[in-house]
Amino acid sequence: MLQINLVAALAALPLLLSLGTAPAAAPASAPAAAQTASLAQPASLQPAASKKTPPQEAKMQPAKTLPPTNSSVKVVDTTAAINDPAWFKKAYDDGVRLYVMHSTAWGTCDPWYRTQPQLKMALDAGLKIAVYTRDASCWQGGISAAGPYAAQLQFFALDVEPGSPPVTRAMVDGVRSMGVRPVIYSGSGMWPDLMNNSTAFSDVPLWDTNTASPLEYSSWSADYLAPAPVQYGGWNTATTMRIGIQQKFEHSLNGVPVDLNSFDAAFLK
Repeated sequence: MLQINLVAALAALPLLLSLGTAPAAAPASAPAAAQTASLAQPASLQPAASKKTPPQEAKMQPAKTLPPTNSSVKVVDTTAAINDPAWFKKAYDDGVRLYVMHSTAWGTCDPWYRTQPQLKMALDAGLKIAVYTRDASCWQGGISAAGPYAAQLQFFALDVEPGSPPVTRAMVDGVRSMGVRPVIYSGSGMWPDLMNNSTAFSDVPLWDTNTASPLEYSSWSADYLAPAPVQYGGWNTATTMRIGIQQKFEHSLNGVPVDLNSFDAAFLK
C-alpha cells in the first residue's frame, strides 16, 4: 500500500504543482482587461470634460453679436429753425439717429442763437449731434456755436461745394485741435473741379452726396453704400470708403425741410 501510495503521489505531483502556480498569472492580465474596457466605452459615456472646446478653439469662434458689414443709420441735416422738442422725439421714433445742423448765422461765421437750444433738444430726444457751416473757413465759429455741447459732437463737416472756399489742411487740423473729428462733405460732381481732384485729403472721412436716385421716405431703409460709391479724391476705395451719403434734398419731415442721409453706424461714437 505504501509503495502504491508513493507511486500515486509522485504521479500527481505535476498536477499539484500546476494548480499552485496558475493563479500567479491572473494579475498580469488585469491591466490589459481594464484598458480594453476603456477603449470600448461608448462616446456618450465619456466624461463631460472630454467634450469641452479647447480654449484656443473657443477664442477663434466668430462673435455672434457683430453687426453686419453694412450697418447703417438714418441721418438728417438741416438749416431750419426748430422750436418744438416733440419734433426731435418724433424723428427719433421714425428711426433717425443723427441730427446735423448748420451752426452759424447764415452768411457769417458768427454763432447762431438757435444752435445750442436745438442741439439740446436733439440730445434730450436720444439723437446724436453734429454741425457744419456752409463756408468751411467758419469752422472755428461753427464749433464754438455748440458751446457746452461741443464735446458731444460726432464731427464737424467741412463743406466743399460751389460757392465755398477750397478746404485746406489748416482747416482740418484746426477742427482736430478743438477736439472734434473733421469730415469733408462733397460729391463726385463737385470735388474734381473745385479741388482739382486732389487726393491729399483722402485721410479725412468723406460725407458723400448723390441724390440722383429717387428716394421714397415711406420705404427708405438706411444704406450708406447706396447709390454705389464713385471713386474720386482718393475716396471710396476699399480702405477709404465714405462714412455717409446724402441721398435726398429738401424732404419735409413733420413740417421741417431736411436732407436725408445714411451713415455707417460704426463711425458714430
